[in-house]
Order: sequence, then structure tokens, then C-alpha cells
Amino acid sequence: MKKYLLFFAAILITAMSVIADDAKFYNALQNCTSYSDGGTTTTEGKTVKFRNTIVGWQSDKCVYKETVNYGGMDVCITCKLSKPQLTELVDVMKAYSTVQKYTGENIDTSTLSAVKNNPVVGVWNKYLQDPSVCQMELPEELKNQ
Repeated sequence: MKKYLLFFAAILITAMSVIADDAKFYNALQNCTSYSDGGTTTTEGKTVKFRNTIVGWQSDKCVYKETVNYGGMDVCITCKLSKPQLTELVDVMKAYSTVQKYTGENIDTSTLSAVKNNPVVGVWNKYLQDPSVCQMELPEELKNQ
């Protein structure tokens, strides 16, 4: 099951890298205001559909949800982010967006190895790997493997 967790974490990161330069997204995340959007990208030759939602504050944590469909399987992740974590994520997304603006760099989501080098992915991955921050729901068919 651990190999599936790592694989789906990589797929979720792919979707996150696509939204990394979306000013509407990171402004909503910075303030933890209600937001929902989605899209489609291609990774490893397969279509990845995603929907990201900022739910809002729950106590002192900002609730973020991401649903990703890859190869016909849906994976959902829920993160509860503190204010310092939000600040770190938003700062990296803004900086990356600025670099893209001036260099014309495009986000490469064609392979998982290309995505993992994205600086925004590095910060998100830190929280995705921390079960005290993010929890992943796998499809039923993978839960017992």
C-alpha cells in the first residue's frame, strides 16, 4: 500500500504544480477564503483531472482539499494548514510565478520526474508526506493491497 501512497502523492503534486502560478488560487490560500477550481493535465501519457478546494478556517487551521482522477481512480487529500505553513506555500508560489513571468518558463507535467523538480512541489510535498497535516483517501480497490 505504501507504494500506492507515494505514487498518488506524486500525482497530486502534478496537479498542484499546475495551479502553482494561479494568482487567484494562492491569494485565496493566503487568506484561506473559499475557492474551488479544477483542470486537466497529462502526466506519464495519462490524463490527470483535478479539483482543488479551499474550504476555509476550522479552528486555527486552513482546510484545503484536492481530488484527483488518474487512470480512472479517484484520490482525495485533505490538508489542515497552519498560518506559517500557508505563508510558506504562498511565498513559494508567488516567487515561482514571478520567475515564470520573466523567464517564460512553462510548467512541465509530462513526467513525474519533471514535476518533482518544481520548487512549489518541494514545499507541498513536505506537507503531503506529513500525516499530521495531510491525509490521503485511496480508492477502495487499493486500500487492502
